[in-house]
Amino acid sequence: MKKLAVFVIFLFLMMLSLQQTVFAQIEEKVGSGSGGDPDCFLVRECTVNDEENKTEEKEVEEKEERKKVSELIKLLPTEKRLEEITYRTIWEYVDKQSTMDEEIGIETATAILKDITRVFDPIVNKYKVSTILVEIIKYDDIYELEYYWEEISSSSIENIFNNAYLVGSPTENIDCMFNFSEEGAATICITNEYVVQSIIHDKYQEHFGYNKLKIGPKKLQINQDEMTINIVQDVLKNIEKKKGIESNYQLFKILESNKEIRDKEFRDKEVEAKEKKNKSLGIEKDKKYGIQNFSCIKDEFGLVTISGQFNNNQIKKDKVVVEILFLNNEQNIIVKNTANLLDIDKFETKRFLGNTKIDQSFLTCTIQVVN
Repeated sequence: MKKLAVFVIFLFLMMLSLQQTVFAQIEEKVGSGSGGDPDCFLVRECTVNDEENKTEEKEVEEKEERKKVSELIKLLPTEKRLEEITYRTIWEYVDKQSTMDEEIGIETATAILKDITRVFDPIVNKYKVSTILVEIIKYDDIYELEYYWEEISSSSIENIFNNAYLVGSPTENIDCMFNFSEEGAATICITNEYVVQSIIHDKYQEHFGYNKLKIGPKKLQINQDEMTINIVQDVLKNIEKKKGIESNYQLFKILESNKEIRDKEFRDKEVEAKEKKNKSLGIEKDKKYGIQNFSCIKDEFGLVTISGQFNNNQIKKDKVVVEILFLNNEQNIIVKNTANLLDIDKFETKRFLGNTKIDQSFLTCTIQVVN
């Protein structure tokens, strides 16, 4: 009995010693492999938890990025809104995509619409399905935008606006243009934060008559049925709603109201090209000197656009002072403005373009050289 008691005591001491050794090894591993975290009893378990946490953080970041970019998609007109614009169910989205380039701070959203009433039939009708491309670009830096635009377009934004059929500004911070060809049309608007463009391919003129001239009596007249303008306008107003701004302008009317100015600019370009050709041939005898092609056009907001050109003779001039008079129905002067044309070389054509605000109504305006 005494021997049994001694054996039990010995066995108990052996188990106690073994348990202390095991715990010492665990503490050593935890201290060296897991930064001494007292809650980590297994190095492998801590490593797995760290990897899982990193994976979850990455998924959250990706989700936040997708959510941020998808905000641009929400600016697109809904299909219900498209139905209201066209007064019927005709356009349907077939693709929507969004991307984010964090390096240059450019977010983009693109969408493609197709005419669901038309099926491609190359044998009988030979119609090609009409499509519309819509793109929204959100940018932080104008120089990064110009660099990005050079990558996606064969022409700069400046050249696109300079060669546009119509230009106009619905608000102080928005500049828009419209251009067309026999294949379709495009509308682009630029704000200090977004670029919105819409391009329609309508080869068979099913949605609008784009086969008109840019100048002359049969020139193109845009109206509320032109789809690229409608889509861009809708996106612009969605952007303004996000900022708490409500607007009721009609973009096509603003663009159409500048048609006479653009017509004159097109004619001036033709005249300038002809003058350069004549000058290269030494032909100056038929040229009319002094003020030519003068006009003043008042818009619905009371802003008057003044334009014209001064054709110089064979004498170089440091300064030419011109006086612009605005006359009422009784031919009385109600407003008088002066402008200086500087450093005009011999036989040079100096063009001028300016704006002034006149609240009073006037019948006509005249211009004369006063020096």
